[in-house]
Amino acid sequence: MGSKRKRSAQDAAVAAPAAKKQQKPSKPTTKKPVETPAPLDTSPFVNNPRGDDLKREVNLYDMLSSEDDSQRLDAANAIVSGLLGGDGVEESTLQKHLERRLFRGLASGRKGARLGFSIVLSELLAQLFGSANLSATKYPGLTFDNVFEFLILKTKPEGDLSGQEQKDHALGLLFGLQCFVRSKILFSIDGKWELILDKLLDLSSKKSWTREECGWVIMEALEQMNQDQAESTLKKLCDVGLGLSPEGVGIWLRARDKFPKMKFPSNPWGQSGNPLEHLNSLAKALKESSSSEDTSSKGQQAKQTGTWNAKLHFVWDIVLSQYVKAANSKAKNIMSEFDKFWKVTVDENLFSASASRERKFWGFLVFQRMIQSHISCTTLITSIFSHNLVRCLINHVQEKDRFLNRAADKSLKVLTHAVEENPEALVVVLQGLIDGNGAYSFDRVTKTKTIEKLLSMVDDTNGEAVLDVLTSPVMVVPSSETNDAEKRRQMFGDYVLTAIRHVDITEASQNSSWIKTAALPQLASLAYSNNSEAKPPISEGTRTLIRNRLTSAFTHLLSNMDGYHYPCDLVISCTPDAVAMDGLITGAKDAAFTTLQKLMKKAKKGGKDKATFQTLSLLYALVIFQLYNGDVEAVSILDELKLCYDNLIKHKSTEDSEVEPFEVLVELLLSFLSRPSALLRKVTQHVFTAFMSEMTEGGLKLMTDVLETSENMRGQQEMFDENPDDEDAMGVDEEDDEMDSDVEVVDMNGEEGHLNSHLAEEEEESDEEENEEESEDDEDEGDDEANKELNDALAKILGTSALDQNDEDEDGDSDSDMTDSGMDALTPKLEEVLGRMQKKGPSKKQEQKDAKENMVNFKSRVLDLLDIYAKKQASDPLAAEILLPLLRLIRTTKAKHLSDKAFSIIQAFAKSKSKASSSEAEVEINVKAQIALIKGIHEEVLKDQSKVFAKAASTASLSLASGIYRADKSQFEKIGKVYLHTMTKCDVEGVKIQASFVSDWVNWWQSHIAQAAAGGAVKEE
Repeated sequence: MGSKRKRSAQDAAVAAPAAKKQQKPSKPTTKKPVETPAPLDTSPFVNNPRGDDLKREVNLYDMLSSEDDSQRLDAANAIVSGLLGGDGVEESTLQKHLERRLFRGLASGRKGARLGFSIVLSELLAQLFGSANLSATKYPGLTFDNVFEFLILKTKPEGDLSGQEQKDHALGLLFGLQCFVRSKILFSIDGKWELILDKLLDLSSKKSWTREECGWVIMEALEQMNQDQAESTLKKLCDVGLGLSPEGVGIWLRARDKFPKMKFPSNPWGQSGNPLEHLNSLAKALKESSSSEDTSSKGQQAKQTGTWNAKLHFVWDIVLSQYVKAANSKAKNIMSEFDKFWKVTVDENLFSASASRERKFWGFLVFQRMIQSHISCTTLITSIFSHNLVRCLINHVQEKDRFLNRAADKSLKVLTHAVEENPEALVVVLQGLIDGNGAYSFDRVTKTKTIEKLLSMVDDTNGEAVLDVLTSPVMVVPSSETNDAEKRRQMFGDYVLTAIRHVDITEASQNSSWIKTAALPQLASLAYSNNSEAKPPISEGTRTLIRNRLTSAFTHLLSNMDGYHYPCDLVISCTPDAVAMDGLITGAKDAAFTTLQKLMKKAKKGGKDKATFQTLSLLYALVIFQLYNGDVEAVSILDELKLCYDNLIKHKSTEDSEVEPFEVLVELLLSFLSRPSALLRKVTQHVFTAFMSEMTEGGLKLMTDVLETSENMRGQQEMFDENPDDEDAMGVDEEDDEMDSDVEVVDMNGEEGHLNSHLAEEEEESDEEENEEESEDDEDEGDDEANKELNDALAKILGTSALDQNDEDEDGDSDSDMTDSGMDALTPKLEEVLGRMQKKGPSKKQEQKDAKENMVNFKSRVLDLLDIYAKKQASDPLAAEILLPLLRLIRTTKAKHLSDKAFSIIQAFAKSKSKASSSEAEVEINVKAQIALIKGIHEEVLKDQSKVFAKAASTASLSLASGIYRADKSQFEKIGKVYLHTMTKCDVEGVKIQASFVSDWVNWWQSHIAQAAAGGAVKEE
């Protein structure tokens, strides 16, 4: 076996590599240029080499044993040239090399010796007994029989040899016999093939573990035979019982391909010689099992190998190729024939309940080979996901400690990799795993991500077919599996969402039309439409979950405004006949549809207002879906959208002159932000970006007012117009407000303290601590009241005094135990009390915690909008109005990420304003208003002495100062007076500020003086 694929397990490297010594870290060295090796000496070998001649000979044979293919081939060429090149060496020299070097070396287990020596021997045999016939013309003493005898003698084990040494000699004989076959000389000399065949059969009989390799050598020889020689060979194989073996199956099939009119022995495969027509016998042969019935009816059968090989037998490649060849030629009934073959020889043979683990391992290898080599033959791939195989695959892949776990896991990896290379097989593979014999929740059952990986490969070429595969098992569920119907349908939503999320919407070249034509319509149908085909009918719970998945899909598709058409087109094509709507809702929906269609027409025309039309279309579509979802505010939101449309798009005057349409839009966007929805947050940012150039003072104030709202229950009630349940609740909130203002989360120590670290006087601190303690006492009292109520209820049931009253009577008699029947009688009453307490909802402390989280999240989303505004509209004088609210937020918030985000927005504003001023003409500003803003900033800096806050205030102040200076340099004095006033106030009132606040101003002044001087010099020149 020169073929590396056919080397047996025993031919692996026999010498384990020596343990590596622990080395010191090597110093980096410069790479030396790779030197091209000098060509090998091909001069003739001498008969008795000495000195350099001997050294050269030893070196060449050492290279011939190398594991490096190229080095081995170079050495082989040099040796052949050294023996036969030119006039050739003397016969004694050639005989010595054949006998003492080459044939002897076949029995060596050293490195790649057998492979290298086989190459040289095959070439020498071809030259000696082939067309050149050097044996007759030049080397008469080297007859075929003599050379063959060299092989037999040098590979015959003699003496007390170890088991490994005996294996090496057997493999040497096998490789030597293969050399004679590969030299292609056997069938030109009468009787010589029979000599080799007898040795191969004798070797396979004595060393059963070589039978597969011997069979492969016979297969190689078959290609050189004529029909008569092939018939004779097959008859001999049949006589020794190899016909009903894996090797026999392969040889018979190869003979049928080469000689279609050949006359086959009647046994074991009939006159046609086709093992595929005898599936039961074929299954036993491939499984390497036998019975007495087989022996009597099919003739003699060779004994089993007795060893198990972890590699797949070569016969499987031949058998599978037969079916693939027929399928590619579109042979009649090939699908049903392969289905029967797979069921009998694989599913019910290698994966039967009684099959050993070793046989199942072979089964997984067959599955992998079919996937790796023939995945493109989708006609046959359908059949390989058979019942027993899929069951075994699922069982073994989900348990890491199972014997075949690695084999099953590798099968799935091979499967996903093959589909990645051949996307046309995705539909068939997906169907095999989740439908039929598979499990719809395959990933959940196997604890893998196989289906998720497959769904990541969906594109326009297979998208609609994949959706059909996913939909089929969930629409009509058998009555025996009714309980799984809801789980399947909910899993369907997860699958479709997974496929959509793996599409990169930002890539223009991405094939994603299947999302619009198949994925979204399927989700919308399950969510909103009556489907008469669905059995059992779709439940409301499933519809709700599918609606959530649809919302998540929109969130992904709206990464940018290019995806606005997905919800817009879907809402128009969707039939919401499963949604109950009264006359009011229907009227609102119809009016919204009319406006939506107008907006979409305008958006398709393009123009400068394209983004405006797109964002309003998107808003209308999403609100209509909210209407279908039963959102109670959807109708009023549609009315507000109509107001915005009439005023911002159609420019109609409203009946109420006090209503500002942009402020209505801002309120609408803020209401979206208040909801915990990633989709609404993303859409809000798109809409705000499109309309922010229309920003008004009132609209901006609506946004900044959010930042100045308390982060507690009171703030939440004020922001969302909530009424407190009672006066006590308001009282608790007031105290909670005081308590919250004292709680600091310190993230930095020393001078770089948290942005909100206030330097209060000791008396104020003590007062605040008292308020905090009172607030905590109130909370504890509330919890005590709840505990007392629970204790009283339990005491009433148990017929004892309240639990807390018994604490003092620890020595009382407590030996009376309640019986089990008594406890059973009390169970319903206890459940009733606990259920009643649970219905009362969360405690006030939890409500306050939730309110704080809600307000922090709401502010964070508003900051996202202000960040967009600061970066895009910094040149607008109105944008400066965000600075004071941002500074107050930095100073008052307890959430560090809010203060960090606010500081970042101030920096972005200053940077964007500077860029805008240098690239375009300065917009006319109200100097008086800007000076007032600077004064407000200086008032804020006096309230917080931290370095970071001073940095934020300084950045805001100097960005305004720069704008004023560029607009009118004569206003420099007014700016300086503000800074002078602040420094004077610090001196007079003893207020401290960071020195960096003043030094930043001085540095700013110096840089502007330098710029002015440089500008004047340029003007003079």
